[in-house]
Formats: sequence, structure tokens, C-alpha cells
Amino acid sequence: MKFTSMEHQKRFFEIKKQMPSNLNGNNKLLSIAYIMSSSNELKNKIQPYIQWGKGFDYEKMVKEVSFSKAELILVKASVTFFDNGVILQFAEVFTELESQEREIVFNAADIRYSKKDIYEQTDGNLYIK
Repeated sequence: MKFTSMEHQKRFFEIKKQMPSNLNGNNKLLSIAYIMSSSNELKNKIQPYIQWGKGFDYEKMVKEVSFSKAELILVKASVTFFDNGVILQFAEVFTELESQEREIVFNAADIRYSKKDIYEQTDGNLYIK
């Protein structure tokens, strides 16, 4: 897992400790935690609205919390990776986010959708199971 800074990594593991132990390997939740941990501000804005066993109330959160454009796209990405409850346009990712924020979205997508066990080396060749 790639982090943008030591602070990002530290926040991620702090957030992960808050998850119930039976859920801390859940790729959907880990992708949310990864995005949340990208900045203190974003973490503080999202944290009151998340319930690790159920997800979070996106509609209530965006009504009650003021997000910058970039933060809102990061939040939309986390909802998309969790349950596809919000439409995230990739054009938004490329036009509205700085390179570090794009990297956060792509790394979160990798956490969510990566199937590390689909590649196995057999006879020196990689193949998809």
C-alpha cells in the first residue's frame, strides 16, 4: 500500500484501529480509510458520519459539512468504492484534482478492486486464474 506521506500512513493505521476486528480486512472499508486518512481536515469532516459496519450517510454529510471541490471528489470516490451509491465521473478526477489527490483516488481504487491472488507464477509464467 502506497501512502503520500508518513502522516498519511499514521492516520490510516489510527483509523484502521477504530474498525471492528472482523471488518479491518474489508477492501471497501480500507479504501474509505485510505481516502479519509489523506488529510487531517478530511478525516475530521468524514469521521462523525461513518459507522464502520454500515458505511456513512453521504447525503447528510454533504448537507452539513462544507467541502472544497477536491475534498468532495475524494468523498464521492470513497462512496463509489464502498457501495457505488454516488456517480463519480473520471473527468472530475482528472480535471479537478491535483496529482497527489489523483494518486490517492487511484491507490484507493487499487485497494478496493485489487485481486492480489489472481496472479500465480507457474513454470515462470504469470497468468490469471
